[in-house]
Amino acid sequence: MNMQPEKLGVRELAAIAILMVGSKATEDTPSLIYNQVQNASWMIPLLSAGIFFIPFYLLMKTLSLYQDKNLFAVIQKLLGKYIGFFVCLLIFCINSFAISIDSRTYTNIIRSFYFTTTPNVILFGILMFICAYGAKKGILHIGSVSYLIVFYAVVSLYLVFIISTQDIIIQSIFPIWGSGIVEVIKGSSQKTTIFADFFLMTMLLPYMKSFKTFKKGIWFSYIYVSFQICLTILVFICMFDTSLGGIGYPFHTAIRYISLGTYIPNVEIIFFIIWVMSAIIRFSAFLYINALMFGHIFKIKDFEYLIPSLATIYLLIGMVPETPMEVSIDIKPVIISVAGPIFAVTSMILWATAYIKGEFKGAKNKNIL
Repeated sequence: MNMQPEKLGVRELAAIAILMVGSKATEDTPSLIYNQVQNASWMIPLLSAGIFFIPFYLLMKTLSLYQDKNLFAVIQKLLGKYIGFFVCLLIFCINSFAISIDSRTYTNIIRSFYFTTTPNVILFGILMFICAYGAKKGILHIGSVSYLIVFYAVVSLYLVFIISTQDIIIQSIFPIWGSGIVEVIKGSSQKTTIFADFFLMTMLLPYMKSFKTFKKGIWFSYIYVSFQICLTILVFICMFDTSLGGIGYPFHTAIRYISLGTYIPNVEIIFFIIWVMSAIIRFSAFLYINALMFGHIFKIKDFEYLIPSLATIYLLIGMVPETPMEVSIDIKPVIISVAGPIFAVTSMILWATAYIKGEFKGAKNKNIL
């Protein structure tokens, strides 16, 4: 008997969102932010969330007019067949490069800390194979597994915070504005990409039980993730101070120094297993969403069969950079600076187009009737 729900609920959607967006605090994102605004980097997630909230709220208002359609269907309906096609293709390409670079970042972490003698291509291949298998199972399976894992992922993160309190120096947050208010504002606008995954998750709207369910799951995870990333970066600042900018992966550096007494000195493997499981869920969801995008653009109904091919392409793209430094310093900052603003502008254009066309008035008249 198949006990799997036909649609995603609030819990499954929120779990996927928390694992997709919240995991950014456990990679190289904190170091990238710190290098720009120094001690004020803990403010960036909150300010970026506030900036991205406006266009994302307008997008949600627009999507409420077409509750049975995903993001790409709405784009093509409002912008037309040809303009909509190129906008959708641009979003797909940006997300494809983001997946390639992010998955390569996770491969670099695994090799740097845990499997130092294994070639990158082997680790990368295994990661993409498992994620492709997970994505092929479908978004309902991904949501169910996410709900099972998210509790352990969140608890393990806060457990790291609690254990690390003995090494925290509160005075490290000063000067409170870091490199200056101007840089903080500039950095906040550029780092809206942290929350760009919520924009992409609107592709899952037809898989939700209702639009109301979608809104609850999205806004809950949006608020929670904002504070989680903020708290994570704040803890890292208090732990590493000025050396945070030179530490590529502060979360994994922190857990290597955690011990539970003399008999259990190496507990990082526990956190590593949970982190890897979260990473698999994250990229499985990414692969599924990208396959859904590609299928919609080119009118491919059975888009699930594209997932292995897309995973292979992302593997090849991700292996182009020769060193981890090239990924973190040269390529990833460009994607971070571009993706968020483009998605925000697209959201506002969609809302403005719907407003000019009178779609909101039409919706009100239907409600009155």
